[in-house]
Amino acid sequence: MSYDYSENILVQESAGNLLRDELGWDVQFAYNTEVLGKNGSFGRDSYRDILLTRYFKEALKKFNPWINENQIIEAKQILEKRLSTSSILQINEEKYFLIRDGIPVTVKKPNGQTETKKATVIDFQNPNNNYFLAIKELKIHGELYRRRTDIVGFVNGIPLLFVELKKNTVDVQNAYEDNYTDYLDTIPHLFYYNAFLMLSNGTEAKVGTLGSKFEFFHEWKRLAENDEGSVALETMLRGICKKENFLDLFENFILYDHSDGHTAKILARNHQYLGVNEAMKAYAARKLNDGKLGVFWHTQGSGKSYSMVFFAKKVRRKIEGAPTFVILTDREELNSQISSTFENCGLLGKNIKASQFIATSGEDLVKKLQGNPSFIFTLIQKFNRSNEKPIYPDHDIIIMSDEAHRSQYGIFADNMMKLLPTAARIGFTGTPLLSSDNITARTFGGYVSVYDFKRAVEDGATVPLYYENRGEKILDLHNPEITNRILDAIENADLDVNQQDKLESEFAKEIHLLTAEPRLRSIARDFVRHYSDLWTSGKCMFVCLNKVTCVRMYNYVQEYWKEEIKILKASLKYASQQETLELERKIKWMEETEMAVVISQEQNEIQTFKKWNLDIKTHRKKMEKRELDKEFKDPKNPFRVVFVCAMWLTGFDVKCLSCLYLDKPLKAHTLMQTIARANRVSEGKSNGLIIDYIGIVKALRKALADYTANATGNGGLDPTIDKKELITRILETIEKVDEFLKENDFDLEMLINAYDFMKLSYLQEAANAVCGSIEDKKTFTTYASELKRLMKYTDRDDINGHTRKQYEAIAAIYAELQKKRKHINTTDLMIEINGIISEYVEIQHTPNVVREPSRRFDISAIDFDLLRREFAKVRKKNLVLKDLEEVIQQKLDNMILSNPNRINYYERYQHIIDEYNSEQDRATIEKTFMELMDLANQMGEEEQRYVREGFTSDEELSLYDMLFRDDLTKADIKILKEMSASLLHKIKDKISELDHWTDKQETKAAIDNLIRDTLWAELPECYDEVSISMYRQQIYEYIYTRYKVVG
Repeated sequence: MSYDYSENILVQESAGNLLRDELGWDVQFAYNTEVLGKNGSFGRDSYRDILLTRYFKEALKKFNPWINENQIIEAKQILEKRLSTSSILQINEEKYFLIRDGIPVTVKKPNGQTETKKATVIDFQNPNNNYFLAIKELKIHGELYRRRTDIVGFVNGIPLLFVELKKNTVDVQNAYEDNYTDYLDTIPHLFYYNAFLMLSNGTEAKVGTLGSKFEFFHEWKRLAENDEGSVALETMLRGICKKENFLDLFENFILYDHSDGHTAKILARNHQYLGVNEAMKAYAARKLNDGKLGVFWHTQGSGKSYSMVFFAKKVRRKIEGAPTFVILTDREELNSQISSTFENCGLLGKNIKASQFIATSGEDLVKKLQGNPSFIFTLIQKFNRSNEKPIYPDHDIIIMSDEAHRSQYGIFADNMMKLLPTAARIGFTGTPLLSSDNITARTFGGYVSVYDFKRAVEDGATVPLYYENRGEKILDLHNPEITNRILDAIENADLDVNQQDKLESEFAKEIHLLTAEPRLRSIARDFVRHYSDLWTSGKCMFVCLNKVTCVRMYNYVQEYWKEEIKILKASLKYASQQETLELERKIKWMEETEMAVVISQEQNEIQTFKKWNLDIKTHRKKMEKRELDKEFKDPKNPFRVVFVCAMWLTGFDVKCLSCLYLDKPLKAHTLMQTIARANRVSEGKSNGLIIDYIGIVKALRKALADYTANATGNGGLDPTIDKKELITRILETIEKVDEFLKENDFDLEMLINAYDFMKLSYLQEAANAVCGSIEDKKTFTTYASELKRLMKYTDRDDINGHTRKQYEAIAAIYAELQKKRKHINTTDLMIEINGIISEYVEIQHTPNVVREPSRRFDISAIDFDLLRREFAKVRKKNLVLKDLEEVIQQKLDNMILSNPNRINYYERYQHIIDEYNSEQDRATIEKTFMELMDLANQMGEEEQRYVREGFTSDEELSLYDMLFRDDLTKADIKILKEMSASLLHKIKDKISELDHWTDKQETKAAIDNLIRDTLWAELPECYDEVSISMYRQQIYEYIYTRYKVVG
């Protein structure tokens, strides 16, 4: 290779030129030209020196006019000093804080006493006031070895940047494995001061920190959030080595996290750096935007907690004053997790525990807010004192709400806004706002930073997620007598109004079919086979419908797990030597694997589980006595399978979790957050896998539509709401509720004016008053839920005074009714009915021999941003002001239809089965994912790609993409392109001759044969029999789902 195309010219020279010409660094070449000595090229006495004393001393004099020669010597000694027992990361951490905060030197006071004063070594306020030097080919000697580095970057003589370069034909990982790791062993002192490690081959670049494995080096693709992104070295140099950015990153975006007794050095990822700086701009303009700093949507798994830390750290360092940060969550485990992160990253101060910053009660919270602590960690539920006077502090208060979409509803959020009227507010969320989520947007403003699912996968911030449906269909119940048996059971139970109401909601669900024993056993058997086949892939979480089902599923899985171990041991007799070794390892893994149930406590749980013949105490003991969360997060711990129904689904990060088994219908935020449990980056993990037994595709369709409707669209403004009409309707609804209560002998004013225990007494009296009959209860709950819906569209100041008190009283009665409903015990009846249904439910088992492998869909390939724009066109959600009387009538009609004493259970369950089975249908699933992916792929630049590739349509390009292989020659590609176009035209011509070709076996076979014959005759010779068979199947499935009819 000529010198013009060598690593030196193509990569190193180009990098040096960009640093010098565009970014203003002084760039020098040292190899065979460096002169040692005090007056030499860089002032080094020997090749062992890595601190360039000449420039270091000049900076000390420049930034500290008071400093004398002795103090300069002292500063150098302190900076270079290290304990021989310290690890390289400990040395690096110690030096980081000296460089960032200043070096303490001894100063004599006029009275002869001494004190310490910090000497500045970097001027962070004025980047151009510092000396940026990049040296190419610098010789560095260790104790035994000599090395020459590609580029070392110095700021004021301190080596903060290390760049290892490779030829453009060499993989970047080689720079890590061949060079960087070698330098750590041979010249470790080079990294004592290091801030940034860059590895590149020119076209691809990665940046990381000391102590990081290669998997955690990341790209720096964008200079602004909306950039398309480039992984080239020049983008990284512009993004990181621009003087202002370099010092900003060093000062504000490096953390040392001491969680779990280990130290990890964290450098902000590209999206975190850009997002936090957008939030900083919003904070600077807080007076203009009424304290609304915006919603910070960075997808699950992309480091949202660290982004919160970076934001707080930068505000405290760069903005005048001493603000109080109120970090707000809605769950104890989240509160504990985020406060621990702040503590372990050192934001609370050296050796200071988070516990002293956590609000223990509503009273404690108010007390803390009246002072000026740097941080307060609290649950939204602690804002429970509605009569407190507003706090107007002389310092800033910044509310940082984690999972913002969950914490801005109801009385606690109202109390917070009243108590802290001048606070600035920023909402952090890992899932985008739903199209109906008006309050979150009104509380925080529009999006301040967006980093969505697709971009996170592209950037390697999360791993790709694959979806696979393994649900088996339920056969017909076969026996209408099920209705009579269930009705008899209900009649014998002698239910009151509240119990009837609860039962109605229970039977409207598919819960009894989904928890029938034959179905649960079928799933448990499949899970054991499936997960044990993936035994090297990581840990798994199984999401069940409810707490009782968690324990039932655990028991069934245990049973089949032991059976599978016996089967494997029996197969050892017939295995070859290699197979035996592999089987023995797998058996050992299965025998070591521990499983656990993790569910929240509830009253009377021992009795409830006992009625189901289940023992909860064994599981509860394990949950209480052990730190199961820590064990599950540890990849080496044999606790590998956890059964949950609600706990651990949100706000719980397990990097080694790679499989998620879903057997619970989930909606909206919970669905996307649960799915994201499996997308955390972990060593050796290439993807996450979602296994669907329940049929979540329907919910996924709705969630995607909801998610994508609102992001960045309208900045939090409600579309087409007539405020005057809305408030009129709210007043009318309150008036009707008041009249309805009076008709039932209850005066709402008594509840509003009551205090203490009298208020509680009247609340119960009101709840009883509206429960005279099931019709009365349904009427009141309809009024109340409609009122609640309307209130979501109001601002907090729209409804106040007495009207607000009326609304709060009605909401309290509604909550009391819901509480009553929740605590009604119909366990015995539920168990009896579950037993009846289990007798009739039969699962359609497909023999393993003929069962076709489940198709996996890469759901991370869905472009959420493009989908959002498309859905936004059709999903402008107006506030529908329904006719109240019509709504009431509709509810009462439905109630009569669904009265548990009048239901034809055979017909009801048959309908549920049909719906459930349709969600397991492969064509339905395929169609959903194809539509979602197509919608994204049909837009943007991709739409024009078929033209660049020489096709006449995107359809031809689709076939070509399906058949393309990396090992094709130019001649093969030409043949493949011609064949793809001709095959599509042949298929479409054939389909146009056939009537409803997908309905008949012979016409489907005709299309399949046409695809087979064409592939055999026209594909390049490098395609073998096996691959042709695979491509034939793919193309047939593709044609089947898209070309039912050709127009």
